[in-house]
Amino acid sequence: MPPDPDEMPLREFTDAKGATWWVWETQPTSSTVRSDYRGGWLTFESGQLRRRLAPIPEGWGEASEEQLRLLCLEAKADRLRTPLTPGSMLAIPRTPGDAPGAAGGP
Repeated sequence: MPPDPDEMPLREFTDAKGATWWVWETQPTSSTVRSDYRGGWLTFESGQLRRRLAPIPEGWGEASEEQLRLLCLEAKADRLRTPLTPGSMLAIPRTPGDAPGAAGGP
């Protein structure tokens, strides 16, 4: 799920294939980010697909849907991600003792 729209600009658009994409600005929180991403990047997300574009284009928040589509095509594919669902969250150990096979765990 994309970030809270109250915290940052968030845009939604549909690509030429009919897929819905979300785009938002991402600022690094660590100094270990690659140098070309240190000034931040746009994150594009659609289902399990994620793309990044750096540097952040000026005025992207007011861009037309067509301009957002073009920016998305310029963005570099990032690792695939699995969206969290209520069922998948049940499989995440809450504490070390909750992990399967751990002492006191299932």
